[in-house]
Amino acid sequence: MSIVKKTFLSLAIILISSFLSILFLELLLQGIKEDDGWDKTREANILRNFEFEYIVKDLYESDNNVVKYSRNKYGLRDSCTNTSEITILSIGGSTTDQRYISLEDTYQETIKSRLKKNNPNFGCVTNAGIDGHTTTGHIFSFENWFPLIPDLKPKYILFFVGVNDANFNRAFGSKSNDINHLRPREDGLKKFEIVKRLLPIYSYIKQSIDNSAPVYARHKPSMYTPDSYTEVILNENTKSLSIENAKNFKMRFEKLLKYTEEIGAEPICVTQPHRFVIEKEGVRYGIPKVFEEFSGLDYDYSIQKLNSVIKNLCGANFIDLYSHNFKDEHFYDGIHTTPIGSKLIGNMIADFLTSQY
Repeated sequence: MSIVKKTFLSLAIILISSFLSILFLELLLQGIKEDDGWDKTREANILRNFEFEYIVKDLYESDNNVVKYSRNKYGLRDSCTNTSEITILSIGGSTTDQRYISLEDTYQETIKSRLKKNNPNFGCVTNAGIDGHTTTGHIFSFENWFPLIPDLKPKYILFFVGVNDANFNRAFGSKSNDINHLRPREDGLKKFEIVKRLLPIYSYIKQSIDNSAPVYARHKPSMYTPDSYTEVILNENTKSLSIENAKNFKMRFEKLLKYTEEIGAEPICVTQPHRFVIEKEGVRYGIPKVFEEFSGLDYDYSIQKLNSVIKNLCGANFIDLYSHNFKDEHFYDGIHTTPIGSKLIGNMIADFLTSQY
């Protein structure tokens, strides 16, 4: 037998063996998968019984270069003893998730420790933030995730939203119905149990190596200097796209507030800061290409439209962190906070809750 034939035969045996192994594993996973509603939540990147160590030495200065990140059996990130003690349920994307921040440094734990000092019977604050989720994803959570969590009856729903919805390209693009922009694009593949199981690893690898994601979503250190801000003019399409995007956002947010009322909770609505614009000598400048051809000025215009919607809908339950004078040390990129930044946010929200309630 020639070398070519031997090589071809060896490759064929390897490919057939690999296919049969994958097929066997898929059938095995299909046989043991849950049929109680939880299976669907994995498609939305909701992790359960999940633990991972993230290296953060390149993101910000820290005595510990590793963050131990975990989600409990209900997909929540918290230190709560049981779900019945959850007083505040926080909802948002990666800025709520804070997966590169240790649990004790998250804004949720800061709120909890502050409020427990005033009231030992306060309860607990849980983190239901999912990296990449927009208000579309939050609606999915209310409809498909939260009903699966036993004894979940929070007094408050804390909405820390806006940074992902502000990307109007994402809202109007081909992925407008996606739950999470980190999922594989091949929708057919998500039917396979192996793919669903590998979604967390896929998401982590994509975040680590993919530079095609919008600047605001990369989780990569961005040390902006005054010279980084070069854009001074809005894109010609920004205003019209932002207005239309805000209309759609309003409908989704109204639905979220309705769901909040239906479960007997009260909304706390928080706007988010970012570092994509700066003012120099009375002129506003933006970081170029925050998402595709749109700059920090475009992003800022869009998010301000969303903030206006949030303020109008939430009234007295509105906390404006967008307008707060944050510093560079509070962020490791354009929107994601360092431990110092997360604690500052937690303290400001705790101050509001203490003063109002």
